[in-house]
Amino acid sequence: MAASETPQHQARQAEKLSVKTKIAYAIGDFGNSVGPGTVVPFWYLYFLTDVAKLDPGLAVVALGIGKLWDAVNDPLVGMLSDRTRTRWGRRRPFLLFGAIPYGVTFALLWIVPPIENQILLTFYFAFMYMLFDTAFTLVGCPYDALTPELTLDHDERTSLMTYRMFVSIVAGLLSALIFGLFVFPAFADPRPAFLVIGISCGITFVPTVLVTFFGTRERVEFQSVEPIRFVESLRFLLRNREWRQVVVIRLLSWLPVDIASTVFAYLLIYWTGMTEGESSIMQALILASAVVFLPVVLWMARRFEKKNAYIIATVSWIVFMLAILLIPQGAKVPVYIVAIGVGLGVSSAHVLPNAMSPDVIEVDELMSGQRQEGIYSGVNVFVRKLSTMLVIALTGLVLKWTGYVESAAQQSPQTLTAIRVIISVFPAVVLLASIAVAWRYSLTRQRHADIQEELQQRRAVA
Repeated sequence: MAASETPQHQARQAEKLSVKTKIAYAIGDFGNSVGPGTVVPFWYLYFLTDVAKLDPGLAVVALGIGKLWDAVNDPLVGMLSDRTRTRWGRRRPFLLFGAIPYGVTFALLWIVPPIENQILLTFYFAFMYMLFDTAFTLVGCPYDALTPELTLDHDERTSLMTYRMFVSIVAGLLSALIFGLFVFPAFADPRPAFLVIGISCGITFVPTVLVTFFGTRERVEFQSVEPIRFVESLRFLLRNREWRQVVVIRLLSWLPVDIASTVFAYLLIYWTGMTEGESSIMQALILASAVVFLPVVLWMARRFEKKNAYIIATVSWIVFMLAILLIPQGAKVPVYIVAIGVGLGVSSAHVLPNAMSPDVIEVDELMSGQRQEGIYSGVNVFVRKLSTMLVIALTGLVLKWTGYVESAAQQSPQTLTAIRVIISVFPAVVLLASIAVAWRYSLTRQRHADIQEELQQRRAVA
């Protein structure tokens, strides 16, 4: 038998996805990228403190209340999708019925009510965030759980994730450009500008989610297996060493992205003297650089192991993050250089941890005999959102402790120093820790192929 006709080669060819399927799946990440991935971490804390005029400490409380609910709903939705049995599959019904609530609740986030009392305003925004987070979870968690089911091939998953992250990064890039060039300059008052952003984004989220619903299909054989009890699901999840490693890498790699998204606006406005529009354009430049580096990341992941590609890209990222400390106050050109330089690291953080996550599902199936994409996705989405809100909460507290004054022409030296340290030193330390975890990651391409071969034999017998 020729090498090209081996069972392993035939299995890999069977797992190849069409470009149409990859694009349909990738488009579904548009809303996740623009909303929770770009606009919320980059602007929401600033919106609460400088637009809604909520005390920074109370803004953290409002977001913290939302996260208490978030800690519960992600695993619940993941478990629910594992147990869902419909003619559309286990995951896609959530996309169909969750698309409209997702768009509507995002628009509601950006409405400033006529409430003067700070406590009432805190609970109002906490409630609005809980509504949005629920709708996001109902869409985002099942969407994420589709990834390991669409293809079982190790490298094809990296390709699928590259398509997804191309749409994700380009969506964030275009939204930042549109907001910076057209929306913010059109309004003297930022309040209606943010309202326009919220409504326009909410409207576009609905059809993009539905594209994934209509453009993908689930595996019938995975839906035919009866699910195990929730406690048993958690037990197998916690025993999965490779998943524990990946979830830590995901958390540590996304913390710097969230830090940059959250604190960058403060750094650009108060350290370099940029306007809101210029800051949004700077955000777009970072994303543009990440898009350019996507083919490089895909090549590295195929040429080396996924973890080795991640380590190489992260080292370069650390160098540029530390370089922020050397930027003089009022200097704009060095910021542009840093924005371009971090592209490889940002691109890697988007693709590689997400490409590792589907592979650990087969490790679980080897142990449990079940396909539990939903519970894994639920915890993964929770960790992703937790990292975002931790950064927002930490930033809000630091700003309050260092005497931050909303919309002031100049901040205190203590506040400026804190902002620079948060956006440079802290991410560098976190990224070093992620490299240490990635170095010990043991699910190589060959080991994953061996696991797949054993699982195929089990399924054939079953």
